[in-house]
Amino acid sequence: MPDIGVTGQQKLTNAKVCIIGCGGLGSIAAPYLAGAGVGHLILVDGDIPELSNLHRQVFFTGAEKTTKAAALAAHISRTNPEINVEVVSSMLSKKNIATIIKDVTLVLECTDDMMCKYLVNDWCHLNHIPLIYGAIFKYEGFLSLFNNVSYRSIQLRDIFPEPDLTVPSCSEVGVLNTIAGLIGLLQANEALKYILQMEGSLLGYLLTYNALSNEQLKLKLKKNWDGDIKQIFDIETYRLPEDCEIVPEIESQNLLNNRADYHLISILEMDEHKSIDDEVQHLPLSQMDQFVRSKEDKPIVFYCMSGKRSINLVKKILKDDASANVYSLKGGLQELSK
Repeated sequence: MPDIGVTGQQKLTNAKVCIIGCGGLGSIAAPYLAGAGVGHLILVDGDIPELSNLHRQVFFTGAEKTTKAAALAAHISRTNPEINVEVVSSMLSKKNIATIIKDVTLVLECTDDMMCKYLVNDWCHLNHIPLIYGAIFKYEGFLSLFNNVSYRSIQLRDIFPEPDLTVPSCSEVGVLNTIAGLIGLLQANEALKYILQMEGSLLGYLLTYNALSNEQLKLKLKKNWDGDIKQIFDIETYRLPEDCEIVPEIESQNLLNNRADYHLISILEMDEHKSIDDEVQHLPLSQMDQFVRSKEDKPIVFYCMSGKRSINLVKKILKDDASANVYSLKGGLQELSK
């Protein structure tokens, strides 16, 4: 393509793109950026692929033992081994964001977690890092580019000033798989246009697309929010430090199909404990003052009755040690017994 040429290809080679979330959007955007020759990709995701993800995360099989970030990196390395792919197999948080999102050309926000979207937006706006925002809900997709050249630049809070925690995630409400593919592709497309300095970007606009009606709107944005991003990051009670962290979970069928690959620990109390097999270890939560990691290589899966207590335990462990290879059993013993 003459309008890209050697100069444009060199721009792509020199680019460093950070992709937050390697699920429905990120797993689509990343391979296309790699195929275009973006020289350095940072893939961030601490979750592992599950069977319920596969309809919209088509590069995974559901049998992976590694995180989505690591599995996606392996796929990209096979298709384009000449680029640098950096894997961050942990969830993004206020605690680690400064070490992950730094010295990058731009960021793609590809998670389906409301609080994480605001954390990434606020950090990028505070540090003048260009951000490509993507979101999906049922049959609809949303996309924009925030260049963040100054504190007066348009950003996510100018569209939605505060996170709406009543909006369910894809796993809760469901999503048409093709809308994930479409928005993921459009995020990659927007990234390429930004790197190559091509015309037609979504800077100052919000693109909405409905996969059922094929209706597409390009809404002009204006500066509406006058808050102080730095003050938000300084407030200890602000919800982002904990709520952005999506706790790694594993589905019961995935666990049962690959039982030998995981160390399973019941945190149920003595009067409610039930083992699914002879290999289960029992450590009641009330007696667990501090979890001490074992030396074995297997990932550790905690389970309780419904999954709520194990989620909180995994969150606490990861807060103390972000590299811990621990998971919560999704739905707990109730789901496992179905």
